[in-house]
Amino acid sequence: MSALLTHLTAVERLAAHANALPSEFVRALGEDLEYARFGAALPELPRFGGWIQGVDTWLARGHRPHFTELMAARSPVAFGLKAAELVSNGALIGVDAGLAWLAGYFTQLCVTRALEPVVQKLITTHRGQGEAESVARARIEWAQSLFFMQDLHGSSLVGTPAVRAKLQVRKASSVKAIGRGFYELIRVASLDAFGEAPSKVEVDGWVRGLYLFSLALGSPLGRLRSLPTGHLSTRELYRGEGFDVFATVDVGLDRARELLTMLGGMIRRNSWTARSRSRFLEVCPEGAATQVIKASAA
Repeated sequence: MSALLTHLTAVERLAAHANALPSEFVRALGEDLEYARFGAALPELPRFGGWIQGVDTWLARGHRPHFTELMAARSPVAFGLKAAELVSNGALIGVDAGLAWLAGYFTQLCVTRALEPVVQKLITTHRGQGEAESVARARIEWAQSLFFMQDLHGSSLVGTPAVRAKLQVRKASSVKAIGRGFYELIRVASLDAFGEAPSKVEVDGWVRGLYLFSLALGSPLGRLRSLPTGHLSTRELYRGEGFDVFATVDVGLDRARELLTMLGGMIRRNSWTARSRSRFLEVCPEGAATQVIKASAA
């Protein structure tokens, strides 16, 4: 959850400046922005499954559920490519809805990878004595999300109803379950990439948990999760010497446009051969953000 608002806001920026994207993605983002948010949110959604995980997420304890680990670290690119193949074949969901979902999914992947060196540096510098690395990461990424929102909107929106729209990942404002088509997209792509898949009950629980979280964050209770006071935190965690989170998100968005342009060509040709996938993986290597960074630095 810690970087969720960053990813969802990045998707909105992608949609607002979509001219550099293939026309089919422009259309899809214009029609189905909620599904783009769904794709961007998916790796974080397991954090909202059940009361215990929901409370841990609210308190920013940095827990990482099993399917978050799989989607973020094991084979995130293979998962996205399989989902793209399903969308290109017109399977399970409408084409525009599927394209919007893919745009969101690959945007969060690119933004995560762009920000990871900054986050790693800040964890090293600002991790508290005795603080677990996962907790420090959650604290830093959450603050960055709120600073990013404030940069764009003049306010983090936390504690106001306006933040709820940012967290809406389905067409209906009140959602208790996802459609069967989207579930099957997630299930088949998960089985292909990870060898296992969540049940529909689990995925419905994730979406329902996010909805309840959005209600709390958009209420006066949400002010408990608002920005820290003073300018020091901004300088230390968001825009300081040698780093700028806003500019780095834009780097991730440029990378997302590049990947979506390549993906759009694969979808139009319906080309999912080992060779086509290999070319995509050359541009977007497999693995967790930390692994990709280490490999590129080697």
